[in-house]
Amino acid sequence: MDVQYVCLVSNPFNDSVKMSHHFLFRTHATKNIIEGAVTIRRASRKHCTASARRGYFGNGVSGSRASPFKLKDHLPQHPKFASTIGQRDRPDSSPSLSPSLLVNIEEELLSKARILIQSSTVPDTVKVEKLLEACELFARRISEKIQPVRQTITNQNKPASNLLSLGEVQDGPRAKNAAAQLLSSTAYEIITDPKIYVTPKLLSAYANIQSLLGRPWSLPEVFQLYASKPLPKPKTTPLEFTAPNPNKPTAHIPLSVADTALNAAIKIKDLPLCFDIINYSVCARAFQYHKFLRRAFVPISGAVLAPFAVYKLASELSGHLSNMDAAVATDVLFAGILAYVGFTATIGVVAVTTSNDQMDRVTWASGTPLRERWMREEERMLIDRVAGAWGFQQRSRRGEEEGPDWEALREWIGMRGMILDRTELMDGME
Repeated sequence: MDVQYVCLVSNPFNDSVKMSHHFLFRTHATKNIIEGAVTIRRASRKHCTASARRGYFGNGVSGSRASPFKLKDHLPQHPKFASTIGQRDRPDSSPSLSPSLLVNIEEELLSKARILIQSSTVPDTVKVEKLLEACELFARRISEKIQPVRQTITNQNKPASNLLSLGEVQDGPRAKNAAAQLLSSTAYEIITDPKIYVTPKLLSAYANIQSLLGRPWSLPEVFQLYASKPLPKPKTTPLEFTAPNPNKPTAHIPLSVADTALNAAIKIKDLPLCFDIINYSVCARAFQYHKFLRRAFVPISGAVLAPFAVYKLASELSGHLSNMDAAVATDVLFAGILAYVGFTATIGVVAVTTSNDQMDRVTWASGTPLRERWMREEERMLIDRVAGAWGFQQRSRRGEEEGPDWEALREWIGMRGMILDRTELMDGME
């Protein structure tokens, strides 16, 4: 697999001492390009040379020859490119990001975000996706030593100029937490900007960023915004917007994105956040419409067309019978074949809608219609995961949970037509 690295240096020892390193890496297999740039400014030639020797371009040894900056040495490889980028010269263990390097990488991302937010025209969706992909790669790197945070976001309503300002350089985990907070706020400003059309790829990248950074509190709001955000019209001055239909199938939240968001909420042990994520993802009407069109439309269409196909088959077979009239044979064959197809299909539908092998602690209440069980199975699955995360992991201790969170969870599950820890299904209670 061919990999290309390009490193350009312009005027490194000028009076203004502006040194720019642009890197570009590309794989021919995927035809995707992830671009990034790191800009390092120093006040004098001596300070710039000393900074380079401390590890920006070399190995930190005085007098050693500086090597080109490569992003793959500082950011983790995206799963899509992990098998193709830097296979032959990848180091055994990726070096840690210094606080100064954190600032430099983040400064470049923030400058691009600032240009995007301050623009008065509708930006290109591809450029926005590449920017969030770069933020996701940066989030994967700094998420290794981020200290867990369990507080709500308080700076979402601040102006973009405040969110995009770069703070002072800190040391150790504090620098990573500061960078994570700033990156999370910047991603939120990008995704909520009125000019930006939120695509499924942007939504997935944003959910991954906030999950990696341990700050998923804005995900329910973004899920709701994804379905109801006004759509900007390109090439209009001033900008004009059209109101979308939040219930259309294309406005559904993908199950993989909802799963990522729920895992992040479970990791920080925020039960109300888990409720909101489930309500705005798999419980939305758009998700149910999408599931119906994708998984039930074809079987229902086949059931509607089945009588016509069966009658055509019965007419053809009746011509090969000589012991009865053709019309009588057609009626008999039609009734027999249709009854066989109908009974077999009914048994299959009942088997699919009543299967409970995948259920762990949350089951359906008695009397719940089979169509509703099938339509809301993803909702029950995510609720079952929340119950498993909040309860005891030992099966022998199930049923001993107590506390306000557990009682709130039990009541919330009961209000949705489900039962938590049905007695007859627990171990030893058969």
